[in-house]
Amino acid sequence: MHGARRLRPGAAALAVAAVLLTGCDGEDGGQDTRDGGASTQGEQEGAQGSGSEDQTDDAAEGEASGESEEEAEPAPPPTEPADIQPAAGDRSVSEDGGTITVQGDSAAFVTPSGNIACVLNGPSATCQLLDKTYDANAEHLVDDSLGDCDIASADAMVLTDAGGVWTCPPEPLAPAAGAVAGGWWADEVGAPTTGVEDTDAAVLEYGRTLAVEGASCQSSEDGVTCRSSELGRQFFIARSAYRFGQAR
Repeated sequence: MHGARRLRPGAAALAVAAVLLTGCDGEDGGQDTRDGGASTQGEQEGAQGSGSEDQTDDAAEGEASGESEEEAEPAPPPTEPADIQPAAGDRSVSEDGGTITVQGDSAAFVTPSGNIACVLNGPSATCQLLDKTYDANAEHLVDDSLGDCDIASADAMVLTDAGGVWTCPPEPLAPAAGAVAGGWWADEVGAPTTGVEDTDAAVLEYGRTLAVEGASCQSSEDGVTCRSSELGRQFFIARSAYRFGQAR
């Protein structure tokens, strides 16, 4: 494994641009964070069931939103979207149990409910909510030159080496999970697709994990947990809660 790449919030915010289409949704020692207003755990995306044990452990061990030992620093917002589709010859996908591993620059998916869309690229990941029941903690907002993006409209979390930061992507992330874009992997492994914002998007089914270049996101009925082995950080994002901190 190559050396860890440190990704400050500024670089991570710019990474959002690198995962969008041109035409287009802790553990020990870490100070995890609690959501800025949600009182319940879990996304409860419309499925029945209590969610994964992994998320339950996260909720019990992670301190959630408020103050983190290493606060996310202000950073420029994403600016220019880019095509995330790598050349066909430079990409491949494999499946081992519940983990789908993509060899390529990036990949994207939506949850079965369609409420969360995520893009993984390099050591980072970005997830966007179509609907949430809370406003994020203002201290976790990338608030430098965001234009009209304020804490009430911030709807996407970016994984950084400080944990996670909230921002407003210039374009929705869901189209990035389309079959001709970052969702190409679905056809390779027989994963389902669903219609989200006029896009036939690749679905990461509950209980499954998508991994790309040192980053991974796990889909569950509670929400989505993204981790980076290179950054040593993770975040959990759902309709009714979020938190971030050191990777488990």
